[in-house]
Amino acid sequence: MGKTRILIVEDESSLAKQLKWALSDTYAAAVATNAGEALAAMREEPPAAVLLDLGLPPDPDGASEGIRLLREIVSMKPGAKVIVITGNTLKDIAVQAVSLGAYDYHQKPVNIEELKIVLKRACYLSGLEQHVQELEEVICDRDQFGGMIAVSRPMMDLFEKAKKVARTDYPVLIQGQSGTGKERLARAIHQLSDRGERAFIVVDCGAIPENLLESELFGHEKGSFTGAHARQIGKLERAQRGTVVLDEIGELPLMLQVKFLRFLQEGTIERIGGREPIHVDARVIAITNVDLEQAVRQGRFREDLYYRLNVVPVMVPPLKDRGEDVPALAKYFLELYSKEIGPKYKGFGRGAMDAILGYDWPGNVREMQNRIRRAVVMAEGDFLEAADLELEERTPAPGGEGNAKTLRQIRDDAEAAAVIQALARNSYNITRAAQDLDVSRPTMHDLIKKHDIRMLK
Repeated sequence: MGKTRILIVEDESSLAKQLKWALSDTYAAAVATNAGEALAAMREEPPAAVLLDLGLPPDPDGASEGIRLLREIVSMKPGAKVIVITGNTLKDIAVQAVSLGAYDYHQKPVNIEELKIVLKRACYLSGLEQHVQELEEVICDRDQFGGMIAVSRPMMDLFEKAKKVARTDYPVLIQGQSGTGKERLARAIHQLSDRGERAFIVVDCGAIPENLLESELFGHEKGSFTGAHARQIGKLERAQRGTVVLDEIGELPLMLQVKFLRFLQEGTIERIGGREPIHVDARVIAITNVDLEQAVRQGRFREDLYYRLNVVPVMVPPLKDRGEDVPALAKYFLELYSKEIGPKYKGFGRGAMDAILGYDWPGNVREMQNRIRRAVVMAEGDFLEAADLELEERTPAPGGEGNAKTLRQIRDDAEAAAVIQALARNSYNITRAAQDLDVSRPTMHDLIKKHDIRMLK
């Protein structure tokens, strides 16, 4: 892998040469001396970052030409990482540049070491965004998976498992935290199956009162109980030749667990008040966010039903274990909700993506969706900032309340995160990632093995 390409836009040749030389150990720098050359270089090969001097001809002592060029660069490549360099001491100029989409700004004389730090982060984010863009074909596969957005290896493995499961009629048990997209995955399995054109019925076992749940599932005959003025066809029967999803299966009362187990074993049901068994051909997908094994040990869930449902267990990983999906999801939700209220936002502002990547997302995808939707409605300006997402103060602290960890665990988590980020920055090239972390290639292999990191192929 070659050096990261950057573009230096500077009309003073001595300063341009100085910057190019100072950054040459890490970056392959192209130089443009005016707006025309800069735009041509952008079209030829968009760089990871741009160092832009605002004082360009025909206004070398002002900022008008540099500001105009900044507008054109951002328009040409939304989200471009432009680091503004200016000799103008007016704060308004810097504020204007940032509001137009500049990633950062520095005043002359330039502090090279500070610039290197900012440039490294800008190029990292640019590479991450490019990586997401290159995986758009994978994301476009989301229509098969209920609109689920994913580029990470854990989710790709999950989708492959879902495709295999869909070819069978076996019961499926989908487990995972709230907000991870379990129902979407259930719908995807249904759509990919031979039953995809048939009914898809969802029953929320936790939302229906216990005294009504039996009738909801199995139906009832007229006059079978007070208020039964007419025959009612239950959800299982309505799912004939289709799929029935039992959401929050752990909330199913023990009495109904017995009746549901009989349906799984025999393929027949009886309506309340009915005497004749009714054959029902419905594929069953059960969903839960609780530990059913623990519920079995506690006597809250029948062991025989658990094993009957757990023929094909599927675990949806939490968002914190799907690091590569975070920027893809954030970009998707921003575009989605921006379209609803009009083309208002150009992207995430300086620091916002850092906050998004650094947040634990305890509410998973649903929390991200809600935060971005709220921010799109309430925020001001052209870019969403970390404060708009309310992530600055709410980012969980390692080892904080409710998340107590030993010092070793904290160190291991930080080490694993650093390795994953280095691999993502370098498109999973182990040699480059090792150089990034300043470790040997054998050490990098050891770290990958130690933390059980799955490599993208």
